[in-house]
Amino acid sequence: MSKIAIIGSGVVGQATGKGLIAKGHDVVFCDINPDTLAKLKNEGHCVCLPDSLAREEVEAFFLTVSTPTVDGKIELNFLKSAVANLGGGLKERTDAYCLIVVRSTVPPGTTEDVLIPILEKYSGKKAGKDFGVCMNPEYLREVSNEEDFKNPWILTIGELDCRSGEMLEEICNHSSCPIVHVSLKEAEIQKYAHNLFNACKISFFNEMRMVCEAINVDADKVFELVEKSAEASWNPKYGIRDFGPYGGSCLPKDTTAFSAWARDELKNPMPLLKAIIKVNETIKEKYNGLK
Repeated sequence: MSKIAIIGSGVVGQATGKGLIAKGHDVVFCDINPDTLAKLKNEGHCVCLPDSLAREEVEAFFLTVSTPTVDGKIELNFLKSAVANLGGGLKERTDAYCLIVVRSTVPPGTTEDVLIPILEKYSGKKAGKDFGVCMNPEYLREVSNEEDFKNPWILTIGELDCRSGEMLEEICNHSSCPIVHVSLKEAEIQKYAHNLFNACKISFFNEMRMVCEAINVDADKVFELVEKSAEASWNPKYGIRDFGPYGGSCLPKDTTAFSAWARDELKNPMPLLKAIIKVNETIKEKYNGLK
């Protein structure tokens, strides 16, 4: 089993670290918040401050640092600072190859274009030679984060190279779930697609629920039927293949007609439905331009 450091010991970091402990790994939790470390220490866990991390003989570092949204934009300074500190610690090490695993949600290209250059600058070492790099998106739900880590439904490994990915797979050892290896950038954007799809689905049904309530219809009963009738609900491949804009005799006319009806009869502008129609028109123009 491996010696692993969790850098950023919030909700995701604790779920990750405790899950790895359950698999038999030796884990040290690292954080800048002394209260967080005191709590973990009281629970019997090994902890350290960032300045002490270099003294730990760690084989893999999991970055679970917060990347909050500030004024509508992602804030990477906490992650950059943690990575610079980690790079400085790696410079002091003369031992073997180690693995850096990014679990923080970051925009596509961040690991390759921002984080790896910082690591190489402060460590004086070379990614792919002296250390491996993976992007391992987390799919943890807030209400069940620890159980979700221990019992994942899929493991996505974005890898700098095969050696990095194989090392992470060995550490995680989730033999009971599918394991998919992709590039670093593919893993980064997949996490956003994952979250954005969830957000879109919730917003779609919330928008439709408002319509149902306005006409005194039981939304839950309607949605249970949609779950069974709509192919997009029961066919996971529906809509994800590159077949261009939606067409046919039903979808174009029904989306437009329902949008107009809701606007005129219910005074409900249905912004999500309007956006769906607009996106489809944009895709249609793109495909027509390629002909």
